Amino acid sequence: MNLTDYFNNYFEIVPANSGALIEEVLRLRYQVYCVENTIFDRRNYGDCREQDLYDSRSIHQLICHKASGLCVASVRFILPDPADKQKKFPIEEFCGPCFYEDALVSKKCPRESLAEVSRFLVSRERERRIMKISSHLNSGARTPIYKRKDGLICYLLLFGLISAVLRTATEKKMPYWYVGIESKLMRLFRMIGITFIQLGPLFEYHGERLPCLGSTESILSGIRKYRPELYAFVTNVSPFNHRNRQKKTPCGIYA
Repeated sequence: MNLTDYFNNYFEIVPANSGALIEEVLRLRYQVYCVENTIFDRRNYGDCREQDLYDSRSIHQLICHKASGLCVASVRFILPDPADKQKKFPIEEFCGPCFYEDALVSKKCPRESLAEVSRFLVSRERERRIMKISSHLNSGARTPIYKRKDGLICYLLLFGLISAVLRTATEKKMPYWYVGIESKLMRLFRMIGITFIQLGPLFEYHGERLPCLGSTESILSGIRKYRPELYAFVTNVSPFNHRNRQKKTPCGIYA
């Protein structure tokens, strides 16, 4: 079974485009950031919803397990402030002064073409629940529904989150986007053919992270060359390959 079929058999990427789905995003973030990792103090979130002032100008995507309906991963795509295109993104607020001078984004693209990817997360607790549900559905089959690599990061969920980011970037015509990446996740990205432009040294923001710039075009080019199965997966589930899907051509993700 290829990567695309494997993912589509068990999961789906769901745009959080309703009040109920946004609620699910915020509760999932609370689960990951306040319960599983204690990055934020849960006492400050009495309603069990993690949110901030950037959510109002963000696009949110969920990855849901089809059989159970459980949402296990999510990511948000922060757009420029419609009232002030020069308003800083979170990463600029926290580590902008440390950006390398020759890597300033203003030299690469206009502000209106820039976004930020954040809240890139997977819930360990919900992964475990999905594995338990799946083992019952498969009558005790020995083969898990997906392979786990690099600790908590599951390849299928990671690929799904990457695909959600690239789809959103393409739909919104945002060729460049900021992202803060943990070193271990950066290494994993490189292993699967995904490279970013590093904008500065490690900075402290809910753990040590590298400030980076993602380019939709260069990432697609890289995975097409080095990871064709991932390229096929990403383009298969994303609308920018819609024509190819209709012709039935071969088909082949925290901050």
